[in-house]
Amino acid sequence: MLSFIRAIPFVGIALLFAYGAHQYVVGKLETQISNQQQQIDVLNQRNVVLESAAQINEQTIRSLEDQNKRQIQQISSLAESNTEYQRQADEAMAIFRNHNLTILARRRPNMIESRANDATADVFRSVEADSRDTEKLNNDEDNK
Repeated sequence: MLSFIRAIPFVGIALLFAYGAHQYVVGKLETQISNQQQQIDVLNQRNVVLESAAQINEQTIRSLEDQNKRQIQQISSLAESNTEYQRQADEAMAIFRNHNLTILARRRPNMIESRANDATADVFRSVEADSRDTEKLNNDEDNK
């Protein structure tokens, strides 16, 4: 028993060293946990920012796709109009090829002049209407 009593201080010192080592290791682990929690918080914040950026990008893509569809429809409409105007121009050129307007103008000046003036006025009205339509389409696009 005497040897047990002599061993108590050594056991106590060993226990103190063990407790100190335990506190040191636990302290380091708690510091690591704290640092990792801070990193998790920062990464969560970055994730929120990236998710909102992704939503904005998706909305922008949808908007651009819608705008692209509208432009395709407008181009199609303009192509149809262009085809019609080209047909009308070809008809007018055929009339000029098939008739000698110089001789006709000398024989009946009032008839040719009034028809030419009426046709010119019709063309100008058509150009003005097309210009208004185009401007309206451009303004509608700018407002969207």
